[in-house]
Amino acid sequence: MVLTTRKFSLDGALVTRSGHHLFLYPFEGRLVHEGVATLAAFRLSRRRPQSFTMAANDCGLELVSPDPIDLDAAGIKQLLEPAGLIDDVMGSLNAAELAKRQFREVARVAGLVYPGLPHAGRSAKQLQASSGLFYEVFREHDPGNLLLWQARREVLDRQFEATRLRQALERIAESRIVVTHPPRPTPFAFPLLVESLRESVSSEKLADRVRRMVAALERKADAE
Repeated sequence: MVLTTRKFSLDGALVTRSGHHLFLYPFEGRLVHEGVATLAAFRLSRRRPQSFTMAANDCGLELVSPDPIDLDAAGIKQLLEPAGLIDDVMGSLNAAELAKRQFREVARVAGLVYPGLPHAGRSAKQLQASSGLFYEVFREHDPGNLLLWQARREVLDRQFEATRLRQALERIAESRIVVTHPPRPTPFAFPLLVESLRESVSSEKLADRVRRMVAALERKADAE
């Protein structure tokens, strides 16, 4: 599988016990891929109620859903169109929560919340409650507030690298989409499956789980 500036590849319709998998390989770095995954999941869930688990690394990203993710090349281009990028990213639950957290630091620097004197300061929980209250009031009654704008701007730049994210979407829009339907995880897809294991809770060691996955894939390949 080769990716050039005019080709964009993805693996679709892979089904495991975890659900239906969609792998995309923009090769734009982890932060940009997290932004693409957030954007894609938000736009897909806006079409119909659907839950997603996301994973990203430097090569690509993965979306997993209990329901099928049926997308062809035209559907992918429509899903990842640059138009409405900022509004859709910030409209996602993940980005909104990140903005709320970032607002805490913005409010502290702006003097909106006061941490107190050394050795007699307010607890982190108190600061969080105060900044959270300001955030909700501004969001509801003053959505154009500059402190809100700054918090969102920092989330876009730090968490998703908004400029590079837009450039990646513009490149995808001009590229030829290559869709494959592999019977089992490809060499690019397997690291993303492992990445998603890191986010799950288990008493089993990650290395043991990976070895079990490799053994299962090797048995399936031998059977074919």
